[in-house]
Amino acid sequence: MARHVAIAGLGVMLVALLWAPVVPAQEPILRVDGRVTSVSPWEMLVALDSGGVVMVDLTRIPQGEIRQLAQNDYVVVTGFIRRPSHKVIATSVVRVSPWLPTTPRWAPQSP
Repeated sequence: MARHVAIAGLGVMLVALLWAPVVPAQEPILRVDGRVTSVSPWEMLVALDSGGVVMVDLTRIPQGEIRQLAQNDYVVVTGFIRRPSHKVIATSVVRVSPWLPTTPRWAPQSP
C-alpha cells in the first residue's frame, strides 16, 4: 500500500513539473538614446548619440505609439537583445523631442 502511495505521489510530482510554465532566462535590460533615422510599423533604425546605429524591433509596442514617431525624433528605447539576433526588442519607446539634442555628442563641437 505504501508503495502505491509513493508511486502515485511521484506521478503527481512528474505531472506538475511537466505542466509548470517554463520561465526563460531574463535578458539584461538596455536603454538606447538617439535620433530616429527610419521607422516602420515593425522596425525602427536609431542613430545613437555615441555614433553607430541600432535596429529596434517594435512588434511589442502598440501601433498608436509607433504612429506618433517620425524621422529625426529624439527617442529613448528600453528593451533587450534576444540572442542570436542583434536587434533591440523594444518594451517601451518614449519620444523625448524632435529638437533635443540638436547636435549629437559624437559630432565635432563648433567654436
